[in-house]
Amino acid sequence: MKHIVDFIEQLERDEHSFTIWVYARNGKFSPFAEKGKTSTTRALQKAIDQNLQVVVELHTPAEHSSYLILTEVHIVVPVLFHQGQVHSMGKSLAA
Repeated sequence: MKHIVDFIEQLERDEHSFTIWVYARNGKFSPFAEKGKTSTTRALQKAIDQNLQVVVELHTPAEHSSYLILTEVHIVVPVLFHQGQVHSMGKSLAA
């Protein structure tokens, strides 16, 4: 189990490039920054501070390629994410 802070530290340590998506409406997420731009963990922290649901879509090989960060409960969940929508959730990575 990992806390959100530990998840962010792992992104930095493993030097993952990623896109940040934030919940928009009607079950859809929109890019936090310009689509296709590599985000930094500083931008991720800003997204987390401003939004209750954030998706991190990794561009580098990893066990899971997308994670849903639920800030109100401090939990990170691997998800199947496609075209701005979360299609299914996996086992929790943080609490």
